[in-house]
Amino acid sequence: MAEGPGEAIRWPLVDRDAELAEIAAHVGRGRSVLVTGPPGTGTSRLLHEAFARLAPGERTTGHGDLVRLLRQCPRGPQERRAPGRPAGGTTPRVLVVDDVHALDAAACDALASLVREGRIRLLAGAPFGAPLPAALAALFREGALGPVTARPFDQAGTTRALRARLGSQVATDTAARLGELTGGNPLLLTELVEASAADGTLRPAQGLWHWRGPAPRPAARVVRAVRRLLGPLDAEERELVALLALGGPLSDDLPLVARLAAPAKRLDRRAVIAAEPVGRGTRLRLCQPLCGETVLADLPAGTARELRRRLADALEETCGPGTQPAGTAALLSVTLRVDAGRTPSAGRLRTAAEVALLRHDFATAERYARLALEEAVPAPRAPRAPRAPRARDVDAASALLLGRALSGQGRGADAEAVLAAADGRTADILAARVRNLAWELRRPEAAAALAERVPGGTAGVLRAVTGLLRDRVDEVAAAGEAALRGAGGAGTAQACVPVAAFARVETGGGTAALALLERCRQVEGWRDEDRHAYLAVGAYAAVEAGDDHGARLFLDRMRRTDASYDLCRRVRADVTRARAHRARGRLPEAVALLRRAAAVRGGQDWFTTRPWVLAQLAGALAEAGDVSEALLTLVEVRLSVRQAPRYPLADDGVALEEAGVLGRAGDLPGAIHRAEEVARRSAAAGRRATALAALHLLARLGRAEVAAGRLAGLGDALACPLGGLRAAHVRALAHRDAGLLDDLARRWAARGRFPLAAESASRAHGLWREAGRSRAARASSVACGEFLSLAGGVPLPGWAACPGSAPPAGRARLTPREHEVASLAAAGMTNADIARRLTVSVRTVENHLHRVYGKLGVTSRSGLHERIDAPAGSPQPVRE
Repeated sequence: MAEGPGEAIRWPLVDRDAELAEIAAHVGRGRSVLVTGPPGTGTSRLLHEAFARLAPGERTTGHGDLVRLLRQCPRGPQERRAPGRPAGGTTPRVLVVDDVHALDAAACDALASLVREGRIRLLAGAPFGAPLPAALAALFREGALGPVTARPFDQAGTTRALRARLGSQVATDTAARLGELTGGNPLLLTELVEASAADGTLRPAQGLWHWRGPAPRPAARVVRAVRRLLGPLDAEERELVALLALGGPLSDDLPLVARLAAPAKRLDRRAVIAAEPVGRGTRLRLCQPLCGETVLADLPAGTARELRRRLADALEETCGPGTQPAGTAALLSVTLRVDAGRTPSAGRLRTAAEVALLRHDFATAERYARLALEEAVPAPRAPRAPRAPRARDVDAASALLLGRALSGQGRGADAEAVLAAADGRTADILAARVRNLAWELRRPEAAAALAERVPGGTAGVLRAVTGLLRDRVDEVAAAGEAALRGAGGAGTAQACVPVAAFARVETGGGTAALALLERCRQVEGWRDEDRHAYLAVGAYAAVEAGDDHGARLFLDRMRRTDASYDLCRRVRADVTRARAHRARGRLPEAVALLRRAAAVRGGQDWFTTRPWVLAQLAGALAEAGDVSEALLTLVEVRLSVRQAPRYPLADDGVALEEAGVLGRAGDLPGAIHRAEEVARRSAAAGRRATALAALHLLARLGRAEVAAGRLAGLGDALACPLGGLRAAHVRALAHRDAGLLDDLARRWAARGRFPLAAESASRAHGLWREAGRSRAARASSVACGEFLSLAGGVPLPGWAACPGSAPPAGRARLTPREHEVASLAAAGMTNADIARRLTVSVRTVENHLHRVYGKLGVTSRSGLHERIDAPAGSPQPVRE
């Protein structure tokens, strides 16, 4: 983490293992290193951290006396022994020179000569894109100077940095918002967090850190950091940054932006903005939106109003004469007009509020809905005697939007008052009241009673949703059959069948749900919302049925119907895709999708809830081996559960994920207790698929006999192909049948469930060894390694791991830290030496080596030389 001006606290260095391992690899191969990165990414700290890991201590050398130091004391106090020997037989030394681009020619010539002679290895730092002096540029072309880039944090890195600084878990949406504003830039993140902690907009509550920013004006330390990153801006550059701050990403063919092509190129080279290809055009965006906010705050009020007006005009002109901008552009246009002091028509305000609701920007939706209500009030006439307001006096469309906006903010009572004051006979108003009663006021019975009054096809889906909340999955599943028979009027089937198929997964498995969806496929007259729900449930059911091909088809069709500004759709799509990735062991992709989904707040949904999304994120993290973050995520899960309405299906999904996390963390009693509770509750409610999943986990946790005894009565869930495999797995574990487990491993793999295939083979390996069948045990171990390699080298849970259960040599990719430890061990260093070098404990080194041996299929240091592969995610070194 970079240090900013005036910073009192030095942040821990996090998320730099890949860069440090890359530097160590270059030095180990006899190559000097050039560390570059955009301003604020901490290149200087990375450089000195790499130096400190080569040897204890460090010393800064000023540029003014560098030439004298090189000539008089080429092996002076800052130089340290590095691993490896040059061709001449002498031991090279390492010299750290930051801001190497600023050296004069004489110093660069001296450095280049010493590097070529093999007397030193250079650790140099320079800003991204800065031209190198000629002598060093020649070293780079010759391959003697290896490039390493310090990159901004991704979302996972931002979360780890915040947790390391603040000392406890950070709310997922807070981490996402801070990461988005700063673009993952370590300097900006440091300054924004320290300023927010000081002014109270970032504070802990109930075990989580929440950010309530941004402040009306950026703090002084944030402004200093932004100016340091941006450097001097001319008038055109400042205008472009302000436009992108106002409009977000903008097309470069927008006339207002197109005339600024030259400053756009300059800012792109300086990594202030990014030019991204979109379709046949290019879109410009700020790399760190916080920079734009700061520049915008410095503009005079009149200039800012004029810029907003011009951008709104430009956006509306691109939509053609007589048309209105659609989607995000409609919201942006209205926002610009309102902030410039001009109120658009009530119709445009309602359109903007609708888009804001889809974006889950409920505060903005409330603002525009209230303005629309004011605009819809007719001009005052001659005074009349006062009378009570009647329902028809209320603008029903604006009231509906206002009620939905208040409900989305958790203000259920206020929403009910607004909606009840509108015309209660309107179907949309009644439907909004039903949803508000069910989700925000937590009164599902009252919501179900009100749903009976809703006319048209909307009533069917409302009854289905309230049925899920009341845990009546059999009734909901049957409602889909009734809708297909034509009961309930036009539109009922399209709205009701996706919810019914979702319940059918629970009662009869994924195959039965797919059959129900197939019968609805040919029905005409689909609304976009219903079609997206149909595709999401279809993909979910296909994953549960073990039909990966069908899941891909549904997901591809869903991708074509996604709207970037509709966050409800995006969350559904992300959660479904993550579920498919987890099943196959593609955990990094699953974690990234679930992080994005978990960052969305507000707006409850029958397909998934916020606690369920967070719990799935915790489960995916644990499966990926990051158990500590998974356990911390459970803190947020439990807080979110207390704030959410009771939804038994989702609640048991949360508990099942929690059981998996606890099991992987070593808390087997806690995991077993939760799995047993889920199995009991879900079986009693007729949610047989969840009950089977809980029994399957219970058997894998070591209670196979108990789980096998409860399989009877799960009925149709066992007839589904994946359900049958789960039941067979439970019975094989209960009977300790190694041969059947080997067969199940192959069957799991045929369905693409490689983590479960590896786990089955691992259990078979253990049973064969107990029986003294060494040849069969070796075959199971080899099969386990193959399945793990197909799953991307995911770690087995502790309850199933066995010696030799990792992929064969070269098939699994080591993490950067594992590669670093393995490289040092292969060079002959002892565990104690490695621990001192990396400033970790000897136990940590031993744990890393244990995982390395398992992944590479070796048993000692002697086998590491030929088996070490490049660390996962690290760039390939420049070849000499």
